[in-house]
Amino acid sequence: MATTKPTNEIGVFGCDYEIVRDITAKPIIIKLLGLPGTKTSIKLSTGGRRFTKAILDGEEVNDIVNGKWVPIEFPGTPFKRAWHRKLGGLKQCEVPSDAEALYEATCFAANNNALEVRSLLRSGPSNIPQVQKARNAFFQQQVFIDRGVWDKNLFDGKIDTSFNICRRWTDRSWAGLGPWDPTINGGSLRVDFGEAITIDKLVIRKTSKNFKPQKAEVSADLKNWMTITISEENNNHVTLTKFPPYEPVRYLRIDDTPDTIAEIEGYRGGLKLDRSKWRASNLFGPYVKAPAVAAWSLSFMLDEASEGSYLAIPVIGRHGRECAYAALRIDGKYFGVPDRSLSYPSNVWEYCSAESDSDYTYYVPVTKEMLNRKVDVVVLILKGGSNDIKPEAWITAYPVPFHSRQLVLTPTNNK
Repeated sequence: MATTKPTNEIGVFGCDYEIVRDITAKPIIIKLLGLPGTKTSIKLSTGGRRFTKAILDGEEVNDIVNGKWVPIEFPGTPFKRAWHRKLGGLKQCEVPSDAEALYEATCFAANNNALEVRSLLRSGPSNIPQVQKARNAFFQQQVFIDRGVWDKNLFDGKIDTSFNICRRWTDRSWAGLGPWDPTINGGSLRVDFGEAITIDKLVIRKTSKNFKPQKAEVSADLKNWMTITISEENNNHVTLTKFPPYEPVRYLRIDDTPDTIAEIEGYRGGLKLDRSKWRASNLFGPYVKAPAVAAWSLSFMLDEASEGSYLAIPVIGRHGRECAYAALRIDGKYFGVPDRSLSYPSNVWEYCSAESDSDYTYYVPVTKEMLNRKVDVVVLILKGGSNDIKPEAWITAYPVPFHSRQLVLTPTNNK
């Protein structure tokens, strides 16, 4: 709070805080917030009110109701470094030999679901019945299902649901803009099996007639790709066969993408495979149509990370629409960037993702496997883009990694 006028609201000097409860005839509950292992002194701003007792985590601290400063310490181990800090600026380098693998890592980590679906997945499960009912009412309405803007429709066992390329916003003359193609360079169908699997056959069912793939490939590591056979194209079904018989694979990419697909099924020994971990995207472009022409990189090692930490990789400058992509390389493995602002292209429920040719920022959650390992952050500029940029890397967290202590104040009029 910042004010020059008197206020009757309760406040605390000396640390961040959150008022949990402040209602008539009830003790006031305040959550005191501080970084782990830090010490401070606090003083109460009473707002003209009087209190008879103060309890801090079960212990009396009545000095605070008498206008005195009270020392407190927050639990936990202090951070060695600031939880929010710049790790460094990326330096321009030669385009790495594994640029394609880095690009593919981010394409597979991201998705092209509707923005509403992404919001749901970010929010996570809810234990509030009213919230769940509202979600069900929205996501289970027939018009939303029919629009086909969620990749899970490909793996639900229902031939009457689909995952589509939404071309609703083709006429944008009203906004002074030309026709809009939601795909990047025609798009590419990608499927992540979620783990390495052995597969004999994959069937793509009930596709649109414009789907005429010429090449399909699979990989276990995003770097080494093996071509598989497109053996059948009939009755709006496409069948892929001749997968490597003894080598598990995780990723599938096809050089084309249909406007609509009903189901994608995998088989091994005639038995249908479990698809609960499968994901798909259909708007990201094939790398061969726009390979990397410039690159920037930064290497570092993290020895700690607070809960909720993530890397932020701003690509400052004008780089071109969908021409700048970021990814990570850690101990020879590739990690894509699942989130970005502006948002990755999406299949539209209400309106298309915003477009920009500059200043993308990529976000990567910090996981345990990143700690105490060399991390290479790489930014690629693809063909058609501009290299007049200054990429950076930051570590930050959301929410702020506070620990909390509870202060309970008993008003003099409480009975």
